[in-house]
Amino acid sequence: MLQIRKFAREEPVLFILLLALAVLTILKPENVVHYPNYVDWSTIVALSGLIVITTGIKESGLLHRVSRSLVIKANSERGMALTLVLVSAALSTVLTNDITLLVVVPLTLSIGEIVKAKVERLIIFETLAVNVGSALTPIGNPQNLFLWHKWGIAFLQFCREMLTPVVLMLLVLIAFVFAVFEGKELEIEGRREVRVDRKLAIVSSALVCVYITALELRFEFFVFVAVIAIFLLFFRRVVKKTDWLLILIFILMFVDVGCIARLDPIKRVVGSVNLSNSVSVFLISAFLSQIMSNVPAAMFISHFSKNWRAICYGVNVGGNGVILASLANIISVRYAGSRMLFDFHKYSVVYFAVTLALVVVLLL
Repeated sequence: MLQIRKFAREEPVLFILLLALAVLTILKPENVVHYPNYVDWSTIVALSGLIVITTGIKESGLLHRVSRSLVIKANSERGMALTLVLVSAALSTVLTNDITLLVVVPLTLSIGEIVKAKVERLIIFETLAVNVGSALTPIGNPQNLFLWHKWGIAFLQFCREMLTPVVLMLLVLIAFVFAVFEGKELEIEGRREVRVDRKLAIVSSALVCVYITALELRFEFFVFVAVIAIFLLFFRRVVKKTDWLLILIFILMFVDVGCIARLDPIKRVVGSVNLSNSVSVFLISAFLSQIMSNVPAAMFISHFSKNWRAICYGVNVGGNGVILASLANIISVRYAGSRMLFDFHKYSVVYFAVTLALVVVLLL
């Protein structure tokens, strides 16, 4: 029991997912043989390669150099927070929310080594920012990509439809930043210079561009093998320091939400809801995201409604809230540590409630 408690304390997300899987397996043991089919292995391969590459960027020392530059330009804790939040939101429109966090979170942790500020709280707001920014474009996150392809919506039309809720959510987020972060001057604590491994920095940065292109062309598996081979041959320490446990967390999440989506009570509840108007579709999409994460929620609700705009609003607003609502949330808590779990929900759930109410007004 002591070992279980220690494990739950050190790896709360992994513990919750394993516990949920055990319960779901007991409820429907016949589904065990289908568990591998619940996992989107293309996504797992894509994320694995990105995590390895961004670990290379972090180990090169480049992030520490960039972080010093950002700190010097920021006049205050609030200014630094606003800068990183807006940068995170902007990058996520193109790089997707998950990829953006794989770059921004290690950068923020690096900033924490040289300034006297609670960067864990900043990471929470960066997570909210990438969930908001990624909602704007069809390629910003997996749920948008799915809905975009399913209904064959024009790229610009998709962006136009999402512009109003995204701007609204971003304004609320900026207001949160001003309310939570102080305007006091930043105190620089660490002045230790970190040597930049230029070769590792150049190779890792180049691989980011190559890998993103490969993802667009659906060649992620072949490039993933090449990436692993390059790091094993020339930068073995990067492979050793990669957070492979995070990949296991993603796999377990796919299995868990796959099981939940197939529970008969869930199907009956959704089937009994009136989905004839946009508000109903929006609300059920947002709240389902809290239960099964926003990507499977988008896939699930699309079987019951063709109102893609309301579904898209719902699963993107629903990406905030509880940790399981979005893969991006898990990345943040995983990198920042379990101590962030309570504070994450303290801000994310409130932000979810506020934005949910405001977007409902848009749909009335």
